[in-house]
Amino acid sequence: MGKATLVVGLAAGYVLGTRDGRERYEQIKTQATRFVQDPRVQRKASQAQDLAKEKAPQASAKIADAAHKAGDKAASKVGRDTGTATESSTSTTPVPTPPPSAPVVAPTPGSVPGGTGE
Repeated sequence: MGKATLVVGLAAGYVLGTRDGRERYEQIKTQATRFVQDPRVQRKASQAQDLAKEKAPQASAKIADAAHKAGDKAASKVGRDTGTATESSTSTTPVPTPPPSAPVVAPTPGSVPGGTGE
C-alpha cells in the first residue's frame, strides 16, 4: 500500500514538477515521501491490508458464486436462442419452415413468342 501511494505521489510530483520547475518537484517528492513514511499512514495501510487478507476468502467465494450464476444464465440463454432444450427453457412452439420455392423451368425455343421453334 505504501509503495502505491509513493508511486502516485511521485507521478503527481513529476507532472507538477515539470510545470513548476525542478525545485517544486523536489518539494512535492519530499512531502509525498514524508506522508508515506508517517506512522499513522503506515498503521492505516497495515490495517487495510489485514482487513483485505481477512475478507479475501469471503470475497472469493462471492465472486465464484456470481460467476457460476452468470455462466448458468448465459448457458440457459444460448439454449433458448439455438432451440435446444435446457432446464430453464422447454419451448413447445414449433419453428415455422419456409415454403418450398417454385421449380425453375427453362423456356424451350417454341414456347417463347417470337422464338424459332418451328
